[in-house]
Amino acid sequence: MQSLLEEFRQLPDYRKNRIGYTHPGEILFLSLLAVLSGAQGYEDIALWMQERKRELAKFLGRAFIAPAYTTVRNTFLGIDTQAVEIMQQKWIHKLSDKSESLTIVATDGKTMRGSKNREMNEKARHIVSLFLTEQKLTLAQTEVQEKTNEIPALIELLDSLKLTNCVITMDALHTQKKLCKR
Repeated sequence: MQSLLEEFRQLPDYRKNRIGYTHPGEILFLSLLAVLSGAQGYEDIALWMQERKRELAKFLGRAFIAPAYTTVRNTFLGIDTQAVEIMQQKWIHKLSDKSESLTIVATDGKTMRGSKNREMNEKARHIVSLFLTEQKLTLAQTEVQEKTNEIPALIELLDSLKLTNCVITMDALHTQKKLCKR
């Protein structure tokens, strides 16, 4: 957990002159713990942090003042989502690199339920994911662009990662010569 916390602390602080306040990366990390514990909104997350101030202070290694729910909300609204995704990928790569055996990476595409917006005339979103089967973690994912399919999205995703010593499993859709060579 400490290694993941350190990764969250590397996220850029979007606020100005907020020395002494809880870093947004720490708020996101603690929010993740709160959600895993059953919190279902900003107020629940803030309450979870408030109730566990002493334990969190020991874990963080410093005095901890629980943020208000508005601070938690503003953190989620202001955070750089690309930076979070890059941070998550780096952390998962570190986990997968520790494995000396052959790593199995499964690929799959899914349409996200509830993402269709009839009022805006938007189709449902479709994503392609890479999943580390042994660690049970999503390594990376990307959205499939409209008027295309999973193949170019998967090629782009695989090109962006530096996968070594692994077996990649795919659906029959991906039995393409270009993809197999990569």
